[in-house]
Amino acid sequence: MTTELACLVLSALWGFVLVQIEALGKIHAGGLAWATGNRDAQPALPAWTQRAGRALANHKENFPLFATAIVAVLLAGKTDTVTKDAAIAFVVLRALHGLTYIAGIQRLRTLLWTASLVAALAIMSQLVF
Repeated sequence: MTTELACLVLSALWGFVLVQIEALGKIHAGGLAWATGNRDAQPALPAWTQRAGRALANHKENFPLFATAIVAVLLAGKTDTVTKDAAIAFVVLRALHGLTYIAGIQRLRTLLWTASLVAALAIMSQLVF
């Protein structure tokens, strides 16, 4: 398995972790009866759980760009040091982004998001050059 493909899998797994973090926060707030019920009403959620939901939504918005970049460079046979390093950077930066989002660290979170976008675009740039 290539480094880029391994990073794609790790990024998908990070999305799964974000789902679990949000779910655990909701279960803690709503209780087991709420979690196993129809969940017609939402419990009052602590701020960190709400941020976990937004971090997950952000991951869902950014994952397709990364996935497209990885699949495209793999299919085009354009993988190189740039794509490997950028794929690793993307995964690390996105994990740090999610953690800082949940923790409520605003400016750092934004810097991490920006850097992860640059990493994804660096991968795509290899299709042009």
